[in-house]
Amino acid sequence: MLRGTEEGIIVSIKGDKIVEVEIEDGFIIPTMKNEIVVIDKKEAEEFTKEETMGTPLPQKRQQDHISKGLYIGLSQMQGNQYQAYFVNQLSEDVLFVISQNDKKMISGKAHGICRGFESVEIGELTSSIFNPSKKMNVQVIVYETQTQLKKNPLNIDLNLEHVKLTETVFLDVIDKDIFLIKIEEKQMDKIDVELLKEKLFESNDLPKANKESKILVTEKTIDLHVDELTTDLKSNEIMEDQLKQFEKAYDNALLMNLKELKIIHGVGAGILRNEIHKRISTKKEVKFFEDSNKERFGFGSTIIYF
Repeated sequence: MLRGTEEGIIVSIKGDKIVEVEIEDGFIIPTMKNEIVVIDKKEAEEFTKEETMGTPLPQKRQQDHISKGLYIGLSQMQGNQYQAYFVNQLSEDVLFVISQNDKKMISGKAHGICRGFESVEIGELTSSIFNPSKKMNVQVIVYETQTQLKKNPLNIDLNLEHVKLTETVFLDVIDKDIFLIKIEEKQMDKIDVELLKEKLFESNDLPKANKESKILVTEKTIDLHVDELTTDLKSNEIMEDQLKQFEKAYDNALLMNLKELKIIHGVGAGILRNEIHKRISTKKEVKFFEDSNKERFGFGSTIIYF
């Protein structure tokens, strides 16, 4: 009973509001439905027993302690192959470019954006990276929300000759045990920021028939005119490539903390302009946007304000 000490069994239901409860001494008491609470001590015991006997849920493995900083991560595969990662253990996002220097030539390995406390797969490497004649070059710009950068850009040559891969750590973002090589700031050198931005906006996809975009990207302007594209692109690929270049320029503007970005998309049938406007309108970082320089471009360019 909700307002008493009696307990019993419901023996009948009388209409919508009344039930009859037989209590322990055999008396049957008519009671309002809202004045009773259904309980069963035996039932509670059985439920507890089932929970105890059930199969325990697998526990998610906790990430090992990793100190603050930037790392190259290596996960050993078959033979002398390693899967490599760029690991960001900072709260800030970073732009990065990774290349390999073997004294005869420099070859690019990966470039992109790595968000805070995340990692980016940068491809497969062989044990030849530990050869003393080869160095891994890492260039990094740390994006900070303040108008004045506190962290200087990094330009570091990692010589892996003496690196010993003896102990792995578990990284939950990739759910793997990996070897970590810390990118030490003491090796910091002056970086060519313009070169880093140029490399960042090169296509990261494997080229088809050596296709390569030549779209011009400057700090505050991106030109998406068709004549800036390679003629090897098929007609149905042009707009896809233009939109890809727009998204890269947009990300770069955010990371460089720009106040505005001009998109020169041309007039044409307005399809590209409409698609870009549609995408801009969904981005939370945009304060507003408008047609730019109508006297020069007509409706052929848009300016975004952050």
